Parts: sequence; C-alpha cells; structure tokens
Amino acid sequence: MKHELTRFETRDDAFGFAARFIAGGLDAAVADRGHASFMTSGGSTPGPLFDRLSGMDLPWERVTVGLVDERWVPLDHDFSNEALVRTRLLTGRAGAAGLIPMKTQAELPEGAVADRNAAYAPHCAPVDMILLGMGGDGHTASWFPRSKGLEAALNPPGGETIAAIDATGCPVAGSNVHRLTLTGPAVTSARAALMVLFGEEKLDVLEMALKADPLDMPVRHAIDKLGPRLTIVWAP
Repeated sequence: MKHELTRFETRDDAFGFAARFIAGGLDAAVADRGHASFMTSGGSTPGPLFDRLSGMDLPWERVTVGLVDERWVPLDHDFSNEALVRTRLLTGRAGAAGLIPMKTQAELPEGAVADRNAAYAPHCAPVDMILLGMGGDGHTASWFPRSKGLEAALNPPGGETIAAIDATGCPVAGSNVHRLTLTGPAVTSARAALMVLFGEEKLDVLEMALKADPLDMPVRHAIDKLGPRLTIVWAP
C-alpha cells in the first residue's frame, strides 16, 4: 500500500495537524506499552512544530526523544540538531521527556557508532513515532545520494541502528559532511512516521523520488519500506 499524502492550505494548518498526529501516536504508545519513543529530524522546518508540541499535555515523563541524524558539530553550533531539540521541543511540559544525544566526544562519527548503537537500539525496536524531512536532492535522515556509507546505512549487514555517513561531494550537506544517522531498518520499522514538506518544489522532488533509484534519491527507500505507516504532510 502507498503512503498517505495530506495537503493543507497553510503551513500553520500543516503544523497543527502534525502536532496532533505526533501527540496522538505518543499518547497511544504510552497507553499500550507504558512508554514511547520519538525520533525527530532537525533542520529548518520542525521548529514551529516543536513549539506546539512542547506545550501539549502528554505523559512526557514516559517519552524518550532521539535524533534521526546529527551533524558532527558541537552543541553550541547553529546546525546542531540536538540544540534545536533542546531549545524548541524539550521546554515547557515536554521538558519532562528524556533525550538520547547522538553527538559524542569522539573525533569523528565512525568512532561513536558502537556507543550510539548501544544507546539507540533499545528505543528503535521499533520506534513508536518518527519525524522525517526531505531535502531538495531527495535525501532523508543523513542518507545523501551516493554518499560514502550510504549502502551500508540503508542495509546494515548486522541490522545496526546507527551508521556513519561521509557526505563529501554532496552539495546539500554543505560543509557539515560528517554525520551519524539512523539506519534503514531503524527508520523503516517505525510504527508510525510523519514527513513534513513545504513548497511546490518539494512536491516535484517527491514525484521524482518515487521513480528514482534509492541510491540516487534515498528518501524513496523510506517511502517504499514504510508504506501506509508513513503520512506525508504538505503545504505551499
């Protein structure tokens, strides 16, 4: 079955739906199993969504928050996903949630894979709710097209949860080429997934990705594997 694409007239409406969708999934997971895991992307899009979620009345003390991916930058860097989550999501009521950092003191991401795999694996078996984005090149998480480590990240030989990516030569990655990311199995086994897209250009990228080789536009790997467990939200 295909994913669901839900269109909204405004970004505010899309954020409102997204917040309710995520909150509902987390609330249901806590009711069913006593706890919930929420893996979230960073970047420029989720900030207003985090602002909404942070004040919602949920059993946050039973929610564990983790990252879909992270740039290998310090916490005080403008592009730190952890910093975004700490300052926009884990405030107010949501401040009671737990957070699993992805960035460590290791010099390069490769040196942190084993440690972060041990930390993340228990919460990704499977993830209750995952928030994904999509770049203009068709990447999601830190699965950049044809990047070093991509094939092993999509299909890890031992079913690992965490992988290192070297995105050197991938324009959308900019100067932050060293990354840790959730792997294909960690993302695509999620009980529920939400992808938030804005603008006509992203609809065009989505249409191209659905016909592309997953190594050229890796978001297709997530879309195909998640199927009806993925809801895509779009607004102009």
